[in-house]
Amino acid sequence: MNRRCAFIALFLFALPILGLAPNRASAQGPVVNPTNRLHMYSKPAVVRIITGFTGTWSFGGSDFPTSSVSSGSGFIISADGYIMTNAHVVSDLKKTDDEMRTELLYQLAIRLLKSKNLEVTQDNVVRASQILLNNGARLSQFQKINYVFLQSGTRLPFEIKAYGAPVGEGKDVSILKVETKNAPTLRLGDSDKMQVGDKIYVIGYPGAADSEALDAKSQLEPTTNDGSISAKKTSAEGAPVLQTNANTTHGNSGGPVINDKGEVIGLLTFRGNTVNGQEVQGFNFIIPASTAQEFVRQAGTDNKVSPVDEKWREGLNHYWKQEYSSASQKFSEITALFPDHSEARKLITDCQEHIAKGEDKSGAGIVTGILVVGVIVVGGVVLLIVAVVVFFVVRKKPSGQLQAAPVAVGSPFPVAVPPTTQPAPNYQRTEVFSPGMAAGASKLLFTVGPLQSQSFPLTTQGMYIGRDPVRAQIVVSDPQVSGQHLWIGLVNGQAYIRDNGSSNGTFLNFDLTNRVRETALKTSDVVSLGGAGTVKFTIQ
Repeated sequence: MNRRCAFIALFLFALPILGLAPNRASAQGPVVNPTNRLHMYSKPAVVRIITGFTGTWSFGGSDFPTSSVSSGSGFIISADGYIMTNAHVVSDLKKTDDEMRTELLYQLAIRLLKSKNLEVTQDNVVRASQILLNNGARLSQFQKINYVFLQSGTRLPFEIKAYGAPVGEGKDVSILKVETKNAPTLRLGDSDKMQVGDKIYVIGYPGAADSEALDAKSQLEPTTNDGSISAKKTSAEGAPVLQTNANTTHGNSGGPVINDKGEVIGLLTFRGNTVNGQEVQGFNFIIPASTAQEFVRQAGTDNKVSPVDEKWREGLNHYWKQEYSSASQKFSEITALFPDHSEARKLITDCQEHIAKGEDKSGAGIVTGILVVGVIVVGGVVLLIVAVVVFFVVRKKPSGQLQAAPVAVGSPFPVAVPPTTQPAPNYQRTEVFSPGMAAGASKLLFTVGPLQSQSFPLTTQGMYIGRDPVRAQIVVSDPQVSGQHLWIGLVNGQAYIRDNGSSNGTFLNFDLTNRVRETALKTSDVVSLGGAGTVKFTIQ
């Protein structure tokens, strides 16, 4: 064996050690496409805005409901409830009460003309309106509509704090205010740096995405369309305007336009002119963030980061790496700060389902890192020993003898044995419960609350139910549930519960007058966590 052969053998020995390095892509979990990543980061701060007015006319012994209501989009810019949208989205509310009533009267007049098969022209509408008033038509009910809808379904009335020019001056911006705290926000970026061809994403509530075939909740699910900046233009009054080829339509107005960093570089405003009376897609315009900042200052606020923003991104990053316990903890912290964060609530339930299936990888990265370091250290020592051995063998024997020397049976190299590594606890719901499980063990089934329809086996070692992912093996995200609410397990084959000093108490079989401290359970017993009845489970 010459020196070259010796080092080839050394290299071949090193390959198995190098092969022990983990596959980085598989360790990080499923790949998330860039559009979905930006959509999930941004969507909690996007809101739907409903504005207008309604009224009921009494005429000829009958009531006729009339309305002028429209929908637009907006996004939260500060944790205390300041929202940015288009001025034209809320322009109806700038009309006087008399103007609103007249518009509703015209609607009634149009209905009357159509019922008589008469032509609907402006002159006829005015004359019919006067006839209605002369014959006793009166507005019996009247209401202004000014609501922001969060994705949770919560409806919040708003005030207009700053208002630009609806359309045509490049100042189509308005700042609204709702009463809330710790709301998720979006950050305004530098629109002056945008260039033609830069990728952008438009998020909002296009009316075309509403359908009777969808459930009511889908109307609060924002849509993300991607595109790019297709031109940089100027309004007739000299204000800068960006043009995009992203497909948008009515209802998208006021929604955020986001760059590939997740920053808002503007808000969607108006579309291009129709051609032969038809709306043409791919020619839409954006009010730059630099212009919008003027109205933020005018409203007396600032684009402030929310305490939930960083937690939301951290939670999503854990979730995408399949670190479900870690993700659930972040999402629980978010809902404690902002209970209307429906996305966090939904993902808490999803995390629980993955954990129950034994798919949680929380802590796996630490264990893998320790194992890899251990292998590298041991491998390095082995390689050093081999190098020394080869060096002295090569030096002792003449080169001719080395080439003809027989190879000994068995490997002359020591074998590297990775050190034993105990995996860190990962709070996997099923795997943690399996040791010590009694034969014919019972299970608990949640019947009411975030974990409704989910079941968990009971074991002799027992487990804690609570809101804190660190101290509880079954995590229930509900304000009635304490961090470590109660212990449940099998004692001599019998299911037992023990309240752990919970704030809102534990109750048995719908008796909400007597707190349960510790008791045996029988099949079909119903346990309530807290006195509000929002979380219940039974024994099967």
